[in-house]
Amino acid sequence: MPEPIRQGDIPGVQLRCRQLLPIDIETAWSWLTEPERLTRWLAASARIALHLERVDEDGAPVHELGSTLDRDRPRLWSLAFQQPAAGWPVATRLTFELTPHGDGCELSVLQEGFEHLPLSDGLTIWEAYRRHWREALERLAEEVGLRA
Repeated sequence: MPEPIRQGDIPGVQLRCRQLLPIDIETAWSWLTEPERLTRWLAASARIALHLERVDEDGAPVHELGSTLDRDRPRLWSLAFQQPAAGWPVATRLTFELTPHGDGCELSVLQEGFEHLPLSDGLTIWEAYRRHWREALERLAEEVGLRA
């Protein structure tokens, strides 16, 4: 069964995922910025410049590169985010935003700019990232839930 479109999603243009976390914003920020923590929920390897290597759902390697556009520690981090080896002609904009929520926080992931990718690939890439972010945020919630 297809996954329903979530609030904030515009197919082929932008996607938004949110995850409640049982940790404070400072701790959540460390899960976004420390390579040893990133590798536990987002990618098999990570470097400070946000160079990520992971495997997609078909087992194919994916190499992603992000360069910081805006950063307001510990609440906001926006990056130009792309897959150079896949031939993306432009980067998407990836934004992580942390807001207080009860005793913990909410992490919002917004990725936009898919409409600037080739029409033949844009919607497929959008759908792949929609699944990727949902699964990654579930892994993050499991990781921090075990250590909260």
